[in-house]
Amino acid sequence: MMRGLAISCEGLDYERLLLDWRWLVPPSMTPLMVGIFGDWVFGAPDETIWHLSLLDCRFVQVAMNAEEFNKLKQQDQHRDEWFGAEWADIAIENGLVPKHDECLGWKTAPVLGGAFNVDNIQVFSLFIYQSIQGQIFRQLSHESGVQAGAV
Repeated sequence: MMRGLAISCEGLDYERLLLDWRWLVPPSMTPLMVGIFGDWVFGAPDETIWHLSLLDCRFVQVAMNAEEFNKLKQQDQHRDEWFGAEWADIAIENGLVPKHDECLGWKTAPVLGGAFNVDNIQVFSLFIYQSIQGQIFRQLSHESGVQAGAV
């Protein structure tokens, strides 16, 4: 079964998927969806919508509420930024099609020098990719002494 640019967190063991991101994502955030490249969209208690980028470890507010988010996600720039739409199209055209419990990801993370090309993209288990990326960015944030991404 082919998945779209994002899947609902309904039915996913998102607590397990977020284990290696809890250093950055507060437990008060409700996971709403996971993008094809493993990025997350969360709802906050105040109804704001937040995005966690697995590309650069940015965890930022992207909308004031679900209505605004649903309008913004229709724009190409946001579909690319939040869901990797352009790279997803390239990957799918090259036969890289993740199933519901999988995502696309970078073999070598761009933050570690990985190239932005189709040869560096592969299909991963969603759990494994979340774990790897969370550990990479947690380590990088500890080494730099800076809280990564949170704005």
